[in-house]
Amino acid sequence: MTKNLFKFLEKTNITVTNRKETLGASIKHIEYLDKNQKKFEIDFNNKYIIIGVPDDRGVIENNGNPGANEGPDRFRESFYKLYDTNLRIFNPSTHKPFTSSEQNNKNCDFISSKFVDAGNLILAKSIQETHERLSEVVNFFVTKNAKLIFVIGGGHDFSYGSYKGHVTAKKNEIIPIINLDAHFDLRPVENGKINSGTAFRRIIDDFPLSIHEGKALLEIGIQRERNPQSLYDFVFEKKIPTIEYMTLLNVWRDLFAGHAQTPLEHIRDHLDDCSTFGFDRFKGSIHVSLCLDIFDQSIAPGTSASTPFGVQVKDLSQSLTFIAKSQTCRVMDIAELCPARDTHEMTSRLTAALVYRMALLREEYSSRLT
Repeated sequence: MTKNLFKFLEKTNITVTNRKETLGASIKHIEYLDKNQKKFEIDFNNKYIIIGVPDDRGVIENNGNPGANEGPDRFRESFYKLYDTNLRIFNPSTHKPFTSSEQNNKNCDFISSKFVDAGNLILAKSIQETHERLSEVVNFFVTKNAKLIFVIGGGHDFSYGSYKGHVTAKKNEIIPIINLDAHFDLRPVENGKINSGTAFRRIIDDFPLSIHEGKALLEIGIQRERNPQSLYDFVFEKKIPTIEYMTLLNVWRDLFAGHAQTPLEHIRDHLDDCSTFGFDRFKGSIHVSLCLDIFDQSIAPGTSASTPFGVQVKDLSQSLTFIAKSQTCRVMDIAELCPARDTHEMTSRLTAALVYRMALLREEYSSRLT
């Protein structure tokens, strides 16, 4: 599998900043060696892995705005500029952080030491084959016990490939998906053409046991004007849990039960439901897919389909904190970063800060989902 990893991944083309004390000065990268050179040795156990998917063909196929192929590298440019600091380590005897005088090299690490940048996926001629490559790469890192794999795109169609890799590594398990998105992305594949709106329909069709015929998929943040009635009909047919975001009311409403509560409460309820048909909340694994177009275009203009009246970061802060702190989330897709439509790098910087904060919370406040 290591050789396959070399075959499917390549270094980013951006110039890594060497500014003192930033992540870019010290973050680990997989070295892509010629076959005559020595094999690389990197411990992926309990590491945060970054994988870029520089592909917007699915967006273009869906008549969307091109430019998301630049998303992974623009994310890196913002991410590498963030400062590298010590993680706060909590004293197990007092349950309080070590004081400054107690912290030393034996009980604290830099954030950068927890990350490995795996570079960008090399695209195949077809979108389908590209997803197969991504599946193998994600499978590799899950089986190597990576703590959390961040897959940065790129059109949202890549979530099919990352989920397939997750499922392959966790055979015969229910793997719930939490899709934070203004769109369902449940479109059927027509005439064999995969696009950015087909990911979760393909997952339901190809992995019915893992996703429990669609009932282990939570669609949260859906906006009425962003989705056709045909997809609502499919959701009702399959009974796919769906939470609509009622924008002007700032209400998150369950499409079936009709009740409104916070996004975090909806997520907890969904995981409760998943546990009734086989998901293990203590040893299991969940898949999170965040499409950046869930956010309001005032804070995230650089997406393939920016959203007026989208959510603010504070609307999802509790949910993202819950996901970050858990050890149950193993793969997180961040999709549709489109620098060509960005303003002052706002969306790239938002994505970089989100990845940083997710890792920081996991390291300093880690727990199991309960």
